[in-house]
Amino acid sequence: MRGRPVLGVLSGFLFGLFAGVTLFLYGVVPLASSTLWILPIVGVLFGLVMAWWAPFGGGSATKEPAAAVDDD
Repeated sequence: MRGRPVLGVLSGFLFGLFAGVTLFLYGVVPLASSTLWILPIVGVLFGLVMAWWAPFGGGSATKEPAAAVDDD
């Protein structure tokens, strides 16, 4: 797998966890709701997909040197 899957899993889990906590604290979902369990799992899957798909990180493109300026 290319990319950074561990970083994707960790960030997706934290995103889902904090989204669930936020929804609970604002009274959108009750504590007994299964949404609070599903959101971290969906976040992990989304993080894996983003780590595999997204072109984050160092690419293979090389930077061309700037052209020399002639001051005649």
